[in-house]
Amino acid sequence: MAEQADLNPKIAVLHFYGTDEHEEQVELLGSSVHIQHIGCDGDLDKMAAHIEALDGQVTAVALDGIAKKLRLGKTRVDHPAAAPLFEIAQHTPVVDGAGVRAAMERWAVRLADEAQPGIWSRKQVLMAPGLNHDGLAMALSQYTESVRYADPVVYFALPPVPGVGAAETLARVAEPTLNQLRAYPFRRLFPQAGQPAQPRSPKLFAWADVIAGDMGGIRRYSPAQLKRKVIVTESATEADVADLRERGVSAIVTTMPPFGHELAHLGAAVFEALLVALRPDTEAALTENTYLNLMARMEWKPGIKYLQPEEAGINKFAFVIHPLSPRFIYTHPKFRWTRYLPERLVERVAAHLPPCTAAALPASKAPQPGKKWKGT
Repeated sequence: MAEQADLNPKIAVLHFYGTDEHEEQVELLGSSVHIQHIGCDGDLDKMAAHIEALDGQVTAVALDGIAKKLRLGKTRVDHPAAAPLFEIAQHTPVVDGAGVRAAMERWAVRLADEAQPGIWSRKQVLMAPGLNHDGLAMALSQYTESVRYADPVVYFALPPVPGVGAAETLARVAEPTLNQLRAYPFRRLFPQAGQPAQPRSPKLFAWADVIAGDMGGIRRYSPAQLKRKVIVTESATEADVADLRERGVSAIVTTMPPFGHELAHLGAAVFEALLVALRPDTEAALTENTYLNLMARMEWKPGIKYLQPEEAGINKFAFVIHPLSPRFIYTHPKFRWTRYLPERLVERVAAHLPPCTAAALPASKAPQPGKKWKGT
């Protein structure tokens, strides 16, 4: 007989970084879940000790800042330092966010496009990194063909020469890349904000319109100026927002539920633990299908915050019109005087003129998603 869900669920979140301990309540799917946050100061032995102590005492344990498996595209490998942590608890499920991350990233990208039409269209996207963000990369690639990976630059400090980080080479380099990364400590795989010991080339970051990945890595390896960029990540703190605003970032999009905040403050590991705690059947497998059944009952929107007041809510577009004949030039108010000149001369001169604004369309009359626009 299947066991019923705990009426007073409590989860523990073990953060790889930090030493802070605090508690909070989160409302989800009509239930209130108590969350206990515990910092492990970058020590996997401390994390292991906490898992052992919490086993059977909480409904679920989330491990934040580490990953059992490393994923790049369709390739995946186990991380040898993390795998033993998931074997300690005998009664309490232990999760790291992998069960929900890809699905939430795909969902968030689509919802963000519905909320801000054109936010991804034809943009140049940099995955920084693509490691463990295959859902995000896949979702963004539906809106643009310009996707590159900063993993070689971030993890190996390679120069961004042609071909490095290209999406076309991902399948070929994923396995050897992961075989190297599985030997890296988590401080290098999922770094905190700060100054890197060896600066990375800023060229790929300058190329990108959208930078997606882990907040710590983005803040650590990005150049000081990120003007007019859109940042996509799981969650963001006030310190993250302040730093990105100072760098000139246009907007930030968070892919996890915001739980009453403007931006998500809890990452994928915490969200997965919440869903584990709220399963109607506590014996249900911890798979994406189980989580999707719960997620289908949610009503939420990804956090979208514009950081520069003058850019708030703006999605720019333009119609580029090429005169089909000199008659179009003759009838324009600025160029009516050309009707007195030979047609061949007007064509020759017009061919060398730079583009000019013919008319400005008020924002209130901008095309709406799913509707045809009738211009004059």
